[in-house]
Amino acid sequence: MSKLFKTNQGMTLVEIMVVIGVLMIILAFGMTVNFNSFTSSTLQAEEAKIVSALERARSHAMANMFESEYGVCYISPNYVIFRESEGTCNNSEPTNELIPANTNLSTLSNFSTNFDDSHAIIFNQLSGNRNTVDDTIIITDGIKSEPIEINDTGRINW
Repeated sequence: MSKLFKTNQGMTLVEIMVVIGVLMIILAFGMTVNFNSFTSSTLQAEEAKIVSALERARSHAMANMFESEYGVCYISPNYVIFRESEGTCNNSEPTNELIPANTNLSTLSNFSTNFDDSHAIIFNQLSGNRNTVDDTIIITDGIKSEPIEINDTGRINW
């Protein structure tokens, strides 16, 4: 009877190696999932930031603030909300609102390679409409992309 319930005093090297291997697989999977959720959160936060800037510019235009059209463009490292009556999009105009951008992400437009001062999204005063056809801004981290669509009536879909 005593031989059946005999206990070992320790673990063998093979058992220890198996336990360490299983732990490494679990940790590697956990780190991958955690990293993907971080990049996804960063992309969604940047998308929300751009949509907020677009909605703010459209709201200013519809409220006819300073009797002007308003627009949004990107000049590294900021998104710029600007008054069309003050001229074009630039970082130096004191009336412009600067919103810091995440420089680790790329922001593209469907009409140009960059969403920049040469391709601003401009909203008409009072109506909030746009003079151009539908536009899409794409935010990408190189792997995943998120589109923001702005139609000619100024509606922002994201």
